[in-house]
Amino acid sequence: MSKYFKISWVHPVLVFLALILDGVIALNWAPVLYKLPMSASPLLVLLVLLMPILVKVDNNLNEHINLYVLAGIVGLVYDFYYTGYVGVSLIGFPLMVGLAVWAQKYFEYSYFWEMLIFFVVISIYLIFDYLAFGIINVAKANLQEFIIFHMFPSILINLIFFIVFFPALSILYRWLESPNLVDYQVENKQINNRLIFKRSDRM
Repeated sequence: MSKYFKISWVHPVLVFLALILDGVIALNWAPVLYKLPMSASPLLVLLVLLMPILVKVDNNLNEHINLYVLAGIVGLVYDFYYTGYVGVSLIGFPLMVGLAVWAQKYFEYSYFWEMLIFFVVISIYLIFDYLAFGIINVAKANLQEFIIFHMFPSILINLIFFIVFFPALSILYRWLESPNLVDYQVENKQINNRLIFKRSDRM
């Protein structure tokens, strides 16, 4: 990666941009997303939040920032601006990070498996969201109405987001993760006419 672009700060920036984009999409596509009785929630922020896990670059990222802390902060902002009830996404987003980390242990990296993991995460988050609002007596729809008119449309729109954005995001995150020869120091030694490279502490 370029020494000027490090995943430890690019990732949080992208997550917050996705958070803003969710609001923009919800506002501009409201006639489509919220055409009664249907309502679909764009959750692009969850896709971007999970990208280091989905493309398996989260180990190096965790040396600099904690994905769970980032998920909690983003969830808190999401609650303030979108749900209106603090605690739902504040708890839900870190739980989804943990779920993705757990699920990723059992699958090799491939487009299909990453889509499946994202599908499971989105589905469970929507169920968690419904149960949370039910506990505080805010959810108005019964379970059948929730599944038909909210859960299915939300899953569909977010899978479309995955198909559109995941390939480009995957390339970006792998580029950010890849080492750069600028970050190596060349020692003045030779073994069998081969130069020895030593990793710099600036990584």
